[in-house]
Amino acid sequence: MSRDRQTIGGCPKCKSDTMTCTYNHFQNDELEIHSWEHKCPDCGHRETSALRSDEEDDAEEFPNGDRCPFCKRTADPA
Repeated sequence: MSRDRQTIGGCPKCKSDTMTCTYNHFQNDELEIHSWEHKCPDCGHRETSALRSDEEDDAEEFPNGDRCPFCKRTADPA
């Protein structure tokens, strides 16, 4: 699993500048997962999203899974 975490600031709840955006990528045989988390360490505000290659509902968005659905940044390949 690869992980890419960046401090992005701008928490929508407390306006803290320590908000982080974390991308995780997992691939094993035919299964691939893209997951994103926005989390503020100051107030605990958290948003998450994940796309799975084996989920029919995720098929349309899956090719763009390396793009954060919250802040639109593209993950750094690791």
